[in-house]
Amino acid sequence: MSCDECGELRTHRFRSRTDLLNALRVAAGEVDRGALQPVPVVDRGIPEQVAIDSALRAGALPDVVLYRFKCIVCGDQFELSADTHHGNGEWRRNDERNSI
Repeated sequence: MSCDECGELRTHRFRSRTDLLNALRVAAGEVDRGALQPVPVVDRGIPEQVAIDSALRAGALPDVVLYRFKCIVCGDQFELSADTHHGNGEWRRNDERNSI
């Protein structure tokens, strides 16, 4: 169940790179605000994580992103996954599937 901290964050698909970049900004803002906490993705291999870290330091996005978060108040889980080249992907709450 969502709370006042995360209630506005709804499951949705990205239609473009602009949608994806907006979602990344919103997620970063929610983390900075203290409403969401990043959840480490434990299934990344060391070479993959090194490549992602290197790309981010260079100011580029990796081809695919997968970020997980949880609400610090209610514990709801969120996942942002996308193909950054095309902007395809989704923001998902608690493993919900978007029906749109």
